[in-house]
Amino acid sequence: MKPYNKNESKGIQVHRMFNNIAPYYDKICHILSFNIDRLWRKRLVKLVAGIKPVNIVDIATGTGDVAISMARNISTAQIVGIDLSEEMLKVAQQKIEHSGIKSNIKFLCEDAENLSLASNSFDVVTISFGIRNFENIDKGLSECYRILREGGSLFVMEFSTPKHKVFNVLYRFYSKSILPVIGRIISKDNKAYTYLPESIVEFYQEDEFTKLLQNSGFDSCSAISLSNGIAHIYIGVKPKI
Repeated sequence: MKPYNKNESKGIQVHRMFNNIAPYYDKICHILSFNIDRLWRKRLVKLVAGIKPVNIVDIATGTGDVAISMARNISTAQIVGIDLSEEMLKVAQQKIEHSGIKSNIKFLCEDAENLSLASNSFDVVTISFGIRNFENIDKGLSECYRILREGGSLFVMEFSTPKHKVFNVLYRFYSKSILPVIGRIISKDNKAYTYLPESIVEFYQEDEFTKLLQNSGFDSCSAISLSNGIAHIYIGVKPKI
């Protein structure tokens, strides 16, 4: 599905949408998730830090929270944050200026499905709450595979639909009836926070996405459930030949 209309490409619309909501993005995320998103990101960074990577790419870095957290917690690593939205990256850069951690992190404005990065050059690729916005997920995963070294790991954190019946009903009510209203009021974008929860419903379920990683060439694929299945961290490893 697309954020605004059926005529333009999804990539163009996603680019425009995130440029529109960039000034409000962090505030809305924290409000709508009751700050649980901060805990999820900490969990992801801890998993990445555990394998002691040297070179990391954070794709769909947005306002840079995961990339900056990795720069702080994995001081020996070099981090590249990539995003399609110039306005989101402006917010990320402002955070860097205030944090003082400029030596091991940089941001690039690029399309995740057509990266300029060299093949076989990174130990870890992370994508947090961005892959469902790709125009072509298969192509995006192919690019992740290409830039990873053999034995390198892909970490994808993404929303999902809870399987528990009662929790599922409550979650769907919240995401359909409450989340869009709050998002519209704060961001002034009438479509963005209708599209975002609907895109979660359309996204792959846990077993489906794990299979997609396998079909993209990744080994040792697994999924970690977060907060009763509201989100998952998916992990795949580029095999050694």
